Amino acid sequence: MPPNTNNSEVAGWALWTVLFTLLSGPFWPHALGLIFMGLGLFGVLHLAVLTFERVKAPHFDERMTPTEFEHYCAAILRECRWKADVTQATADQGVDIVAEKRGVRIIVQCKKYSKPVGNRAVQEVVAGIAHAQAQRGVVVTTDGYTKAAEKLAASNNVLLLHHSQLHRLDRLLRR
Repeated sequence: MPPNTNNSEVAGWALWTVLFTLLSGPFWPHALGLIFMGLGLFGVLHLAVLTFERVKAPHFDERMTPTEFEHYCAAILRECRWKADVTQATADQGVDIVAEKRGVRIIVQCKKYSKPVGNRAVQEVVAGIAHAQAQRGVVVTTDGYTKAAEKLAASNNVLLLHHSQLHRLDRLLRR
């Protein structure tokens, strides 16, 4: 589900649609009836857009491969209006995704692990920042991080995220 779409928003637009469609009946075919019908139609169109966004939004699946996880993370970044490209699988120098937005270049290391991510991923990102001429580095995982990785990331200004936090990347980078 896109970050700004929740069930209460859908329910609100459904109520809007029903309300204005019903209100148009007693006033049909007068101007007020046309206005109410137009407002009802606007609600239908908005619901269609919300449904489309839900369907096309990237969805996490525990069974995805590490490469699919990289593409999933890049899709989330693109949804947040980043220009995100997945690098080659080999010789990526610790850089899985290079993303740019408003003149800021970041590199992302994606780790689909079933255990906490350690120092090595942070070290790869630190090296990848220089290699890709980026301003920041991010490690994204499906699990948590070791205390050592958190300490190393803090001292090198590397952002550590769970994949569910990617939608908030812009806000998290400003910290």
